[in-house]
Amino acid sequence: MRRKNNKDYTLDPLPKLGIQPYLDLMANTAGKETSIAFTRLGLLMLWFGDNVLDTIDLELSPFGITESKLDLLLLLKLHESREGIAPSSLADRLGIRRASVTALLDWLEKRNFIVREQSEVDRRMVHVKITPEGQELLNKVLPVFWSACSSIMDDLDQEEVILLDKLLVKLNASIENKLGVGR
Repeated sequence: MRRKNNKDYTLDPLPKLGIQPYLDLMANTAGKETSIAFTRLGLLMLWFGDNVLDTIDLELSPFGITESKLDLLLLLKLHESREGIAPSSLADRLGIRRASVTALLDWLEKRNFIVREQSEVDRRMVHVKITPEGQELLNKVLPVFWSACSSIMDDLDQEEVILLDKLLVKLNASIENKLGVGR
């Protein structure tokens, strides 16, 4: 088995615990109003999210890019008709710190996938654009990305897909409402 970063596991890996020790810890540390059932589902969703990202990153590794960098390129592509996309807007949309988006932009710019240009209106402002090389990368990567997204659902039957879609749309809308931001 390979890890997300494709390095071998350590010689002394931590044993898999399952969810029960976490629930036991929650019982001793959470407020009385915390639902064990909801906590269990929330924890499983967090783990699932981590595992999905790891799976996607493994599929993207032959292209030398991660899901977070691809996500930024996708935003630039989907908003390329817009005049001037500021790094702060990207950070807000991705739900990450501005320093984190700067690191992603540095990485993408170093490989000529994006360019940062000073605004002609306000020289203090920087705008980000996808380059032809970035578009070429998207053209190569997106079929693999979409296939990887699809493969995550391989073990579900059609009824389960319909139900999961309904539940995830509802949960996602609720979270986006709480955060005040959405995709």
